[in-house]
Amino acid sequence: MAKAIEVIGVTKVFTSKEEGKKKVVRAVDNVSLSLDDGEFVGLLGPNGAGKTTLIKILGTLILPTEGIARVAGFDVVKEPDKARSSFGWLHGETGGRALYWRLTALENLRFYASLQNVPAEVANKRIDILLDFFDLVGDKSKMVKDFSTGMKVRVMLARSLLANPEILLMDEPTVGLDPITADETRRLLISLNKDLGKTILFTSHNMLEVEKLCHRVAIMHKGKLIAEGSPAMLSRLHREAEGIDLEVESTLGLDGLRKVLESLPRVKRIVAAQETEGSYAFQLQVDGEREALYELPAELRKAGITVTSISRSKPSLEDVFLRLTRS
Repeated sequence: MAKAIEVIGVTKVFTSKEEGKKKVVRAVDNVSLSLDDGEFVGLLGPNGAGKTTLIKILGTLILPTEGIARVAGFDVVKEPDKARSSFGWLHGETGGRALYWRLTALENLRFYASLQNVPAEVANKRIDILLDFFDLVGDKSKMVKDFSTGMKVRVMLARSLLANPEILLMDEPTVGLDPITADETRRLLISLNKDLGKTILFTSHNMLEVEKLCHRVAIMHKGKLIAEGSPAMLSRLHREAEGIDLEVESTLGLDGLRKVLESLPRVKRIVAAQETEGSYAFQLQVDGEREALYELPAELRKAGITVTSISRSKPSLEDVFLRLTRS
């Protein structure tokens, strides 16, 4: 059975001239990745990692230099029209610039349905369903220029579903959104995946968002795919990102405690520190968590500091991401 999305050894090389010299950039470097039907996969990476370039290759907007990319079993180079008909696309941008503001929501959807060659009778029925699903029925005759950002995002999501694709390519759909609108968009994406069974490839810089939404995460760095797995699996595989959560009581104050902790051989750095009514909480990056759990309390007692709590801190996906992409 064909994968929903299949990327095999894909490379994309861009060339340009700077000051008369040829510059070669491998934006995507021999990447292989696949998604099964119904998966929700997050594609992470710092700016310039290659994730948007990969999404554009899958979206048939640019051609790969090498390798094979298929969407719904269709080769994006050899069968671009069939590939395009199998996915919906949403590129995140503030304010809904991808819509025609002087058209109503209904007119926008009808126009884009015609561009996607959806028969008028089918389009009208589908648009009614989408307007209802995205809670836009009462606003369908209003011009988009009068919509809130959240409403514009809902129209763009509806637009991506006009051809009833099984696959959605979501390139930073929550970028630039306020927290309430971003949360609403995340809820809609969860519903599209769980309730409608859509396969979603999703890029984001928001680690908590990816942990909440995605079944699996693929991390890109400098054009390469450097890690892949569920958020929980990545955390287990990279326990070096773990540290120590420490709570103490002392008369030394926050600055005094910092100096003591920074002098201890096991402590590599203080990640975070907080004071609450004479009690102090620290998150530490240490050299050897297991040993630190036993050694730190003894060393702190010698300095007259009372340890009230000490435990390993679980690495978040952001901890793992930063460690993997720091080089």
